[in-house]
Formats: sequence, structure tokens, C-alpha cells
Amino acid sequence: MDAHRPLRAPRPSTAARSTALLVAVLALTACSASTSASDSPAESRTGPDAHGIDGGGAAEVAAPARALVIAGHDGSATLLDLETQERTTLAEARDDLVSIQSDGRLLYLAHGAGDRTSVEVIDTARWTVPHGDHSHSFRGEPRALGALDGDGLPRITAGEQRGALRFDGELLLLGHDALGDGLDAAPRAGIDAAGPVVPFVGHLLVPSGGTEIQVADEDGVPVPGSGIPCTVPTDADITRVGVVFSCAEGAVLFVREVGGAVAGESIPYPEGAVPTAQLHGRTDRPDLAGVAADGAWLLDVRQRTWTLLASDVTLVRATAVGDDDSRTIAIDVDGRIRIIGADGALLARTEPLVAASLRDASSRDRVQLIVDGQFAYVSDPTAGVVHELDHLDDLRVSRTFTDLDPWFVQLVG
Repeated sequence: MDAHRPLRAPRPSTAARSTALLVAVLALTACSASTSASDSPAESRTGPDAHGIDGGGAAEVAAPARALVIAGHDGSATLLDLETQERTTLAEARDDLVSIQSDGRLLYLAHGAGDRTSVEVIDTARWTVPHGDHSHSFRGEPRALGALDGDGLPRITAGEQRGALRFDGELLLLGHDALGDGLDAAPRAGIDAAGPVVPFVGHLLVPSGGTEIQVADEDGVPVPGSGIPCTVPTDADITRVGVVFSCAEGAVLFVREVGGAVAGESIPYPEGAVPTAQLHGRTDRPDLAGVAADGAWLLDVRQRTWTLLASDVTLVRATAVGDDDSRTIAIDVDGRIRIIGADGALLARTEPLVAASLRDASSRDRVQLIVDGQFAYVSDPTAGVVHELDHLDDLRVSRTFTDLDPWFVQLVG
């Protein structure tokens, strides 16, 4: 059998695809006064548009300018335009690399020796701002912004067009709309945290003591009585509903209430459930998924419900598509990519695609799964490639990008 030929499942009807296209067109035309009909960076605005969104000199484009940031274990980084397949070098190799992280727009390359770390910040200049029932997308020229220094290994989290860069005992907030002021202008707060810190609605969500998540102001001062129990917080995701933390006992959700207040609530696992370490989902969608002991967990954040998607094969990655069918994309231990329905049914499956990378201990943790509205991107470090699979067409491998060192992969735009 062809290694790229999937197990077929019913394809969406032509009418369904046409309806989705019409919805997308209507969403764009709703903002026609402020959205360029061209996707050329030459038509840039230097100030806010009619909705108060500042592109900072980048062009507002008609659709997300999607690209992959692909970085090697040596710290070199490349921007791969998914429309033209043009490659742009973002960073050259260095031998003192500590980590590579991103907040969905900015790329953070940490270098250092001993306890001191210098974080090189690069603006990919491609991003999308959700705006109610539609969004605004921008594209500019990538640029190096400089470096930020601190103690210890840095940790990056994303939050509402801001990146939170945390060193030991210190947090820096990099607002995407304030990049023109330079990195030195980034607000700093003294803060100790036991997990990811997320900027949200003018506040900070701070794991405290490994036992709860607190709401704090942007100076790191906790709001009295705001703590929500959360044991060993390991991950945080921003969804269309709010911010979700993964905890040993389930999830903690923070939402914005009328008037701008932040409220938190627990979403406990069903009794006896084995927790997942991480939850993943498509950007600005309401579902998250994570690997379970015998399948995958699907969290419907709107409904505050967990569903166990049982699998006859161990899964090693799982990401929620967050569409109307509540589908989940997963990678199994044999290297096959799968589409799983909300009822646990197997809707499509490839032949082993990344089996060699999963067998190799040095590359196993570097196999990454990223999902957008149509495609899943799967990195294969052993082969030096990234596969693009069309999950609207039964996981057909639409493209394979070669001659890469995909130690780190991030979708931007």
C-alpha cells in the first residue's frame, strides 16, 4: 500500500464546502472598510484602522498570511511561506542554544552559559487578531528586535497579542502593539510562579505554590480571594472561551465577565480519570484535546465537559480541530496520523508516516502536530521534513517540505 494513502472516510459535501466559503467571505466583507483587498505588504498602514487595531507598519491582508517557523537544534531558524513556499532566514546557527519558543508571532531564541540567559527576540511580522465574528490579519517584513537577559531558563506563554517572558523571579510583557517602543520598554514585574503565567484582560493568571491559580494585576499583586485550586499546573491555552490551565484534577477556566472582571472555575475530570499533561487545540477555537492513558481526552470548553476518545492503539499526540464536528487529530505510537470523531470513531488514518522518528529516542519528543482550519502539519525530524496533510480530505498528504531540521515548528499568520 502507498505509505501516504489514507483510510478513506466520507468527504464533506460540495454544499458544505460552499457554505463554509460563503461564511468566510461574509466575515471578510463585514470589515471591508478596513481590510485590504490585496495581500501585498506594500499596502501597509502605519496607524490604527477603523477598529483601533494597529498593524505597526505591516499590511492588513485579506486572509491569514500563513507560514511555518522551522528551527534546528543548532538555533538556525527559517520562515517558510505556505503560499509561495519561499524560505527566509530568521536566525543563523549558534552553538550556545538553550531553547526555542514562540508566542505565535514572536520567536524567542535563548542562548546562554551557566545561570544567565540571553533571549533573542525576532518578529515574524505575521499575525491575526480575532475581532468578534471575524478577524484581521497582518503581514510585514521579519525583523530582529534585540535581546533580553535574565536568570535561569526562560519560559514563554502567549496571551491576547502579548508574549509573557518569564525568567527566575521576573516577568516581562511584550505587547505586540508596542514593539515599536523597543524591548527595553517592556514592563517588568517581580513574580514567582509554579507554572505558565498568562496575560489576560489586563491581568496576570499566576500559578501559585503548585496548588492554585491566582488572578493578579500586571505588577504581580494577587487579587484577594481569586485563587482557584489547581494542583501541578503543566500547561495553559487560550481558547475562544477563555484561558484554560491543565491541572492534575482537571482544568481551570478563566473568562472575562461583563465589565472586564476575570472569573475562574474548575472543570474536574470524571471520577477515576488519569489526567493528561497537555491540552492542544486550533487557535481561537473552543475545543482542546490531550493524550489519555487509553486514547485522548476532548475538552469542550463551552460546555465544560470532558469526553474520553477511546483508542485501540496508544496515542502520542492529540490536538482538537474545534470545528462543528468536534474532530480530533492524533498521532499514534506506530506513526500513523488519525482523525477521531466526537464519539471516538476512527474517521481516517494514514499509513505509518513518522514511525522512524518515534522509534528514535533523540527525536521522539520533537515530533510535533499543528492544526489549522484545513491542514495538519507533522514534523519528522529523522527524515528532515514537515508533512502537510489535508484533514478535510481524509488526511491526504498535500505537500512535504524537505531539507529541513525541524527541531521546533510553529505556525504563524
